[in-house]
Amino acid sequence: MSSIRTTFSVYSWVFKFIGAALLIGLAMILYFAELDKWVEAFVGLLIAGYAIIRLVPFIKTQRSDLIKTINIIEIVFNLLVATVFIGGAFLTEDGLEAVFGYMFGGVLIARGMVHFYGLSDGNEKGDHPTYFFHIAALIIGTIVIFEGVQIRDIILLILILSLGASGFIGYDAYGGYSMYRRRKQMEQPKAKEVPQPSDVPRKEDPAKEQDRIIS
Repeated sequence: MSSIRTTFSVYSWVFKFIGAALLIGLAMILYFAELDKWVEAFVGLLIAGYAIIRLVPFIKTQRSDLIKTINIIEIVFNLLVATVFIGGAFLTEDGLEAVFGYMFGGVLIARGMVHFYGLSDGNEKGDHPTYFFHIAALIIGTIVIFEGVQIRDIILLILILSLGASGFIGYDAYGGYSMYRRRKQMEQPKAKEVPQPSDVPRKEDPAKEQDRIIS
């Protein structure tokens, strides 16, 4: 088991490079192929993925039953919205244009409110990135609900985020590949040093050695 884990750790840069390329490719396909309908499914998958990865770690680490319950309710709400987005993309002809903005904005506002309630209650600790992220979630969610949102705007946002995420993953993969090459270099046996002619001890002439012994 440890060898498999080590192998995966050593070659993780390969998967990161592939993931970065696929992320850019998917975003470009959504942008240039005008697959507006499938954007709802893509957003639904993002919401579902974010909800799922939070579920078990949050339950295990959160001590407050109240905050834990509120977050579980939010996660269930996110999963329901994600199901509607994915189902709407596959089962309807025009998607969920009428309610997409309201539901997407509701997800963002709910995330911001739940986060800041946990901070105000003293059972959650924040940092600068999460603080500004949830401020942005509240602002964008409010704008989306009151002003609406165009699918093309979502696609452009996905493209920008994909390029940024791909750059970060690619840079991380570059670091992993550099470590891989250094490790391979350390594993190679060192070549034996061949003594230079000047370093080889010279044998004295037998006649001179005999004369020195006699003297």
